Amino acid sequence: METVPSLAFRHLLTASLALSAGLCLAGTVSGAAMAFNLPFVSKPKIAQAPPKDASDGTSASTDAGQDSSQGPEKEAGKVLGSGKDSGGETQQKSGAPTATPLASAAAQPPGQPALTPEQIHFVEKHSHAGDVFFERHDFTNSLIEYQDVAKTDPTNFKAHFMLGKILMGMSDFEEALDEFQQSLNLRDSSSEAHFMRGEAFRMLEHYDEAEAEYKETIAFDPDNALAHAYLAECYRMEHSYRKAVHECERACKLDPKMVVPHLILAQCYAGDKQPEEANEEYKTAIDINPNDPVVHTRYGLALGNDEHWKEAIDEFNKSIKLDTNYFAGHMGLSWALASTNMIADALREARIAVGLAANDADTHANLAWVYTKKGDFQAAVIEYKLALQIDPKNARLHRALGLALSDNGDVNDAIAELLTTTKMKPRDYESKLKLQSLLEQRNSQ
Repeated sequence: METVPSLAFRHLLTASLALSAGLCLAGTVSGAAMAFNLPFVSKPKIAQAPPKDASDGTSASTDAGQDSSQGPEKEAGKVLGSGKDSGGETQQKSGAPTATPLASAAAQPPGQPALTPEQIHFVEKHSHAGDVFFERHDFTNSLIEYQDVAKTDPTNFKAHFMLGKILMGMSDFEEALDEFQQSLNLRDSSSEAHFMRGEAFRMLEHYDEAEAEYKETIAFDPDNALAHAYLAECYRMEHSYRKAVHECERACKLDPKMVVPHLILAQCYAGDKQPEEANEEYKTAIDINPNDPVVHTRYGLALGNDEHWKEAIDEFNKSIKLDTNYFAGHMGLSWALASTNMIADALREARIAVGLAANDADTHANLAWVYTKKGDFQAAVIEYKLALQIDPKNARLHRALGLALSDNGDVNDAIAELLTTTKMKPRDYESKLKLQSLLEQRNSQ
């Protein structure tokens, strides 16, 4: 059965890097998510500097390629990455995205009729409202406001860019891709739009496409340290560790105080069976920003993967002490506690995480996994179903639900879920073997 690191923390690690990086919802949405076993990197955080390509007044006040310098963004509405899912002290405090300045009427593309004064007022009013809702992480109402702006002014770069970021915050990465592409149709030299498309592709685990977008970002903005870091993450996912290390080193030179490249380097060393070097990178990240709960959570995960549970629990507790509302810290602690058979305490932490982020599929998946450790498969089924209501296209969740249904004795529904899984992931041989076993079991009855 899939372990919690690769399932419940898919978003956390993707978002972790992104979150720590300061990318998330306003500047990039984390990008918003990697698996707990990825360096993920989840929701992108928000950068403070205006984008270099926003010369017409439509810039997002968050430069996706640069970190802010205030503190980790909190996992908001599913980052992140995912990303949620992490660049350390370069993030914006409390994950409050900065609104993008409104595009002026003078910025209309050639051949497009100028907006009337009434339309300009409408666009300004609803853009402002959309920004306010976005800063509150009220993505539903922000979406409505910017959809109204886009209908009134279809060539408004900011409207499509913000719609993409909002959809990233809602974990609708495929729809976000469409909006970022519309942004590029209006301004093909936008390094931010290329970066955000890269983030969306990365959240979808389409690493080849993400790699191409990060390279485009770097072509327009060679000093974008974060783009180099996430390009390294794509290389890492291909097990091209040498290339990944090279990009991380470039990112570190461009921004020595950025945490993300050190987290990716740690994952590279771990993948190359060099645990001591990996731990040194985590310690470097902590030295850069000891007050970043994301970094402590990531280090706790690494320690747990090496079965250093006491040290892992200490790191997760440090994360929670730094930010009691950081749900990923509670998720990590519940994982470590459950892995050491402290099920009651693990359930408490997992429920706290759900309470802090009830609209995040990973919190429900984590709670479901703890229930399976307890042997309460009926409760696990309920939580996996809740997770799938939030993230219905997640093949890992379908597989986990199928396995939980099987453990609960519901063979027919388990078969249905595993059939869905194998259609979504044709190379998931573990699911195919379990499906074959269940089919044989049903036919023998």
